[in-house]
Amino acid sequence: MRHAKMNSRFLLPILVISLTASMFSDRQTAAHSGNFTQGQVGATYAAQQATLDQLEAKLQQQYANIEDVFAHGPAKMVYPPDPRQRLHQWQLDLAQSFAEAGKTIDEILKLNPPDAEKWRERSDTMWLYSQPSSPPSGRAVYGASEVQRKARLVERPAAAYPEAARAAKAKGEVRLRVVLASDGTVKYVFPMKPLKHGLTEAAIEATRHLKFEPAIRDGKPASQFATLSYEFKNGKGLPPYFPVPEFYF
Repeated sequence: MRHAKMNSRFLLPILVISLTASMFSDRQTAAHSGNFTQGQVGATYAAQQATLDQLEAKLQQQYANIEDVFAHGPAKMVYPPDPRQRLHQWQLDLAQSFAEAGKTIDEILKLNPPDAEKWRERSDTMWLYSQPSSPPSGRAVYGASEVQRKARLVERPAAAYPEAARAAKAKGEVRLRVVLASDGTVKYVFPMKPLKHGLTEAAIEATRHLKFEPAIRDGKPASQFATLSYEFKNGKGLPPYFPVPEFYF
């Protein structure tokens, strides 16, 4: 199975290090070319680094906001009184949170990071989940209730249990929002409920090895939104499953 597209705040530091290294290299090249003075190059580099640091901090907070919206789903809301209105309001709040993160990632892309493709994948993920609820006829990804046959997990390898988690005796659940695509790949991965000590990264990595039968809509394979739960306890990871309900944890 091809590598899944991934998006997680836990992967952000790796991308930042790569971007910083590229900026340093560009700074050295420009200085030796003679087109700029060392002072000019240094000022440009400092400005870029300051912008990157600001965007990194902003994105971390936006990811935390998304996780908070997921954690306080419609089942935990008391207003508006009508459950349908609560669901609609929650969907709007969630879409807006993803849209704000998408804007920040697009600002990072303007800095021309060397790993731009990874950032573009993250941008695509944010903008996909930022789309407001709409009729299925106008979408390419569907909910479980909008397909004739739901996607079915065929091979469910458990996530590895990292040494850092073992040392901390960490346990709990990582819950991921994903798209089980019509081509049999897992795409647009976002951690709805992350954990520390490398457990979130382990769960995301495990989705690379997941195998499933795609959903069927109108007699053809279709892409389906899904939530995967990866549990860790007794020093090991357990096979993933579809939690019910999806947004109440």
